[in-house]
Amino acid sequence: MENLNMNEVESIIKKYNKGKIYPMEKETFLEHCQRYINAIKEHRMICSIGSVSRSGMSRTIKFLEMHKGDTRYNLLNFYQFFEALGYSKAKENGYFKIGGCGMDMIFNTNYTIMHDLKRMGFISSEECSKLAQQTPQVV
Repeated sequence: MENLNMNEVESIIKKYNKGKIYPMEKETFLEHCQRYINAIKEHRMICSIGSVSRSGMSRTIKFLEMHKGDTRYNLLNFYQFFEALGYSKAKENGYFKIGGCGMDMIFNTNYTIMHDLKRMGFISSEECSKLAQQTPQVV
């Protein structure tokens, strides 16, 4: 993470915090980015599809990290992270709306996020090439 593009990170946080009652700290965003990368690397990311539109042109999704606690696994949501990256909230609690059909939209969402993280300097081009291909399990 030594090559972080802090201007872009700060721009994302500033845009996210505009008009928010509870703003996000820079450290929180950085932590979310690292958690997301680690969950993909360690194959602990799952995706829940809440609904699919009648036309099939959009769906609601949420990505969850399987996190091992002391006695059981917990599911940690990336709600704030997705919102900061510009994904549109769905009416369903914790879900985001994504559009598109004719391709694996879960793959596409992870692919896009990994390239965003590469552009921000969190991962190298080599890591991005590998992690962008790791589609989360859908439940």
